[in-house]
Amino acid sequence: MHLERVEAQVFREPLQGEAVAFLRSKRAETLEVAKRAEQLARMVQDHRPEFVLCHSDIHGYNLLIDNQGALYIVDWDGLVFAPRERDLMFIGGGHGHSGYTPREEEAMFYQGYGETKINQIALVYYRYERIVKDIVADCDVIFLSEEGEEVQMGALEDLNNKFSPDSYIEIAYRSDRVLKK
Repeated sequence: MHLERVEAQVFREPLQGEAVAFLRSKRAETLEVAKRAEQLARMVQDHRPEFVLCHSDIHGYNLLIDNQGALYIVDWDGLVFAPRERDLMFIGGGHGHSGYTPREEEAMFYQGYGETKINQIALVYYRYERIVKDIVADCDVIFLSEEGEEVQMGALEDLNNKFSPDSYIEIAYRSDRVLKK
């Protein structure tokens, strides 16, 4: 929807013009990410994974540790039944800025999580799916929101960051390359 809009519509707001130029420059990559998400979705369906209760947004910003070391998980408004990889895709996925590299974060998490069989197809699918949803959400704010320029600027920055080196798009690509081996 937004990619079609930026090709057909003229935007007079400078911030929106900047977003249009950026989206046009990333059009092929964005379409490839969406296409790969669709391919992986079909593969996940073919494997009939076990569904469990998932938080659906369990990244570092939704995990709080108090001064006594107690862990709190917040933002429970998106509970879904899905394969466990729906939540596990955040681990090492570049979401939430834990202070560690994605690889360090993943190693530490699985050391504590323990041995578990992970459906790599589902994990990679959920990483791509999240990218597509986040790009749409950023574009909604930039092009459809009336929240003000500061909020729109934040969305544009987030959109740009998704395509930066070692962003979660690059992490999804790396996960996908492992899957293809």
